[in-house]
Amino acid sequence: MTHKAKSLRRSAAAMLAAIERGKTLDEALDRLADLPSRDAAFAHAIVMTALRRRGQINDILSRYVSRPIPARPHLARALLQIGIAQLLYMGVAAHAAIHETVQAVGRQEAPYRGLLNAVLRRLDRERPESDVENLPDWLTARWTAQYGSDTTRKICAALLHQPPLDLYFATPTPSLDWPEGDNAVSLHAQHWRLPNAGAVETLPGFSDGTWWVQDFAAQLPAQLFPTPGSALDICAAPGGKTLQLARAGYQVTALDISASRLQRLQQNLDRCQLRAKLITADFLDWVPPQQWDNVLLDAPCSATGTLRRHPDIALHRREGDIADRAALQRQMIAKAFEATASGGTLVYCVCSLEPEEGEEIAAFVDQNYADCIAFPMAPSDLPTALGAARTAAGHIRILPHMVDGGVDGFFVARWRKR
Repeated sequence: MTHKAKSLRRSAAAMLAAIERGKTLDEALDRLADLPSRDAAFAHAIVMTALRRRGQINDILSRYVSRPIPARPHLARALLQIGIAQLLYMGVAAHAAIHETVQAVGRQEAPYRGLLNAVLRRLDRERPESDVENLPDWLTARWTAQYGSDTTRKICAALLHQPPLDLYFATPTPSLDWPEGDNAVSLHAQHWRLPNAGAVETLPGFSDGTWWVQDFAAQLPAQLFPTPGSALDICAAPGGKTLQLARAGYQVTALDISASRLQRLQQNLDRCQLRAKLITADFLDWVPPQQWDNVLLDAPCSATGTLRRHPDIALHRREGDIADRAALQRQMIAKAFEATASGGTLVYCVCSLEPEEGEEIAAFVDQNYADCIAFPMAPSDLPTALGAARTAAGHIRILPHMVDGGVDGFFVARWRKR
C-alpha cells in the first residue's frame, strides 16, 4: 500500500468528518490541500458521493454494525462511510475500495481496523440495497406537501447525480473544439453543457474570456430586464449575473458582503474584459447613493435548490431556518424597491425550493407594495428547456429534475415600479 493511496482515503475521511461536525463543504476542502490535484479530485468525489448517499449509507451501517461507531475523536466512522460510498455507489474495484480504505486506518482508529475490514468484505459479498431517502425527513415531507410525492421522488433522484458543467458564452457561438468524450450539448444560444469536463482552466476559450461558469437555471434572472440601463446586482457573488449584465451593455454596480468573493468576481471581469463597479457591504446597512433602472436581488436563502452541488446543506439546515431566511428576504426586497427608479424593474430570485422564500415572498410584495406592479414572465422569456417552469401567476419555479442532466432549483419573480 502506497502512502499516496492512504493519504487520499484518509484525507477524504477527514473532510467528511469535518462536514459532519459542522463545517461547510467549502470550509472542509482544506483537508485535501496537500494532495496532488488528481488525488484531490478523486477524494472530493468520494466525499460528495458519501454526502449524497448519506441516508442510504447510514441505513446500511445500521444493519451491518450492531453498535454505533463514535463519530469523534477518530475517523473510523468516516472511513467506513467512504468505503461504502466507493464500494456500492462509485463502482470502485473491491480490492481498492476495501484494502486501501482499511490501510488508511491510523493509530487512533486501530481498534476498529478489523471491524472495517469485516464489514466492507461482507458488503462486497452481499451487495445490499437501500431505498431510504437521503435527505432529512422534514425536507422531503415539505416537498411532498408542496409538489406531490411523484415530483418529490424525481427531485430526490436528480440530487444524487454529479452536476454537469454549465457555461454561459459572452456571445452566441455554434461550438468550440471540446475535448473528445465531453458530449457537450447546448440548451440555448449562449449556453453549453459539458457532462464530463475536467479542469475548467484547460477548456477552450477560458483564457480568452469567451465564457464563464454558471448553472443553466442561474443564467435566467439576468435576462429578464426589458432594456439596458443602469443595474444594481445585490448579493452579486459569485458573479455570473454581473458578467451577463455587463456583457449586455448595462452599467452595473455589484454589491456583496464578501470581499474575497468580489475579488474572484473582479478576476472574472478582467478575464472576460468586462467592467462593473464592485462594492463590499451588507446591503441592509448600505446607503444607496442613487436609484437604478434595473435591480436584481439574488437573496440569501436556504439554498435547498442547490443540493446537487452542495449536499452538505442537508446536514446543516434546520426547518426553522426557512422562516428566518424569509424574514430577511422581506427586509431586503423592501430596500431593493427603494433602490429601484420610477419606471424601473426589480427581479427577485432565490435558489430555494421552499414556497416561503419564493411564492409567499411574491404574494407579500403584491399585497404590500401598491407602487410595484407585477410583471409576469411570458413564455418567450424562458428557454425551451425550461418551458414547464412558468407558473400560473407568471413567476418561474425551476425544479432540479426539469432539465436532462439536472439543474439548480430556483424561484424568480419580477415587478415594475410606478
